[in-house]
Amino acid sequence: MTPDRLIRAVWRHMTPAMGETSRGELLRATLGTALAIALTDILLWTLRHFTPALPGGTGDPMRELILVSPFAATAFLILTVPNSPLAQPWSVIIGNTIGCACGALCVWLLPYPVLAAATGVGLSVIAMSAVRALHPPGAAMALNAVLLHFSGTETGVAFVLATVTVGSVLLVLFGMVFNPLTGRRYPFRQANETLPKEAISLAAILERLKLSANIGVTDLSRLIAAVEAEATAHHLGHMAAGSMMTAAPFTLPPTATLPEIGAAFKEHPFRSIPVTEHGLYLGLLRQSALLDAAEDASAQSLMQKVDTVAPTAELPEVLPHLTTGRLRVLPVVEDGKLVGIITRSDLIGVLARALRGE
Repeated sequence: MTPDRLIRAVWRHMTPAMGETSRGELLRATLGTALAIALTDILLWTLRHFTPALPGGTGDPMRELILVSPFAATAFLILTVPNSPLAQPWSVIIGNTIGCACGALCVWLLPYPVLAAATGVGLSVIAMSAVRALHPPGAAMALNAVLLHFSGTETGVAFVLATVTVGSVLLVLFGMVFNPLTGRRYPFRQANETLPKEAISLAAILERLKLSANIGVTDLSRLIAAVEAEATAHHLGHMAAGSMMTAAPFTLPPTATLPEIGAAFKEHPFRSIPVTEHGLYLGLLRQSALLDAAEDASAQSLMQKVDTVAPTAELPEVLPHLTTGRLRVLPVVEDGKLVGIITRSDLIGVLARALRGE
């Protein structure tokens, strides 16, 4: 390989692998990370102020910083990449706790700083892997515990639990509030979420490709579904929502009573009915909402706000709404007025006709 080709090859691998971050996402992550660190420090300081026996302070309560430096990386993961397996609550809390405990154990067993640091970091990786709690700041916690110990700070059990574990819990709780409020899901996969058979297959693929620590099964499933939807839309060409919808659908007024709603579902083979007033779209009433409805409930109190599309919306915009399992009926709204609905049956019929060339 010639020198110029070698330089080009090296340069190609050194350039950024990530796309540009939008300004809105950058502002969200920046604000969230800063607030998480500030609030966690305030709460930890408050805890130590009322529990003076806890180690880790400077003696001057107005100048104390209770946080440990790896918390910055933890906050970054939770607020910037909240869908990463490395940022989920189990990984954060257990990973940080185990990492710090490994460092604290090594300084007790090994009196030499370099040896204790290297052994603590290596041991933390083994321990986090064993309990499926890989969290990069956890390895930094091991190193941090060694550095704090040899600088004169007590890093025993009280420090591990009262500072690292509690601080990790606080960061996770902040992420569980801030991320959903700003449009991101966190935790990304609930611990008791049962994976379907196809998701289990995806998990096996991720494991075989050594990518299970980088991308979650749910995230990969969403990515594949989006790619399939784009491929289908590209294959079928431009198709607008107005050409797929059922025009002038049956609707209910917001004042409809529970008996009237029940009669409507009994008369019409619908599972969801739009609620309108003078033609204006208000929401979607699902049949399941009647199960626990009070006797004085009305259509307006039982309806839900769901996603809508304009009549000009094309297939790539319509498909994700009806293929993710969240919606069976997609309202088509123009200037606030309901002009039609697209059901899954409508979508299947349109796709079938297009594939037959009709």
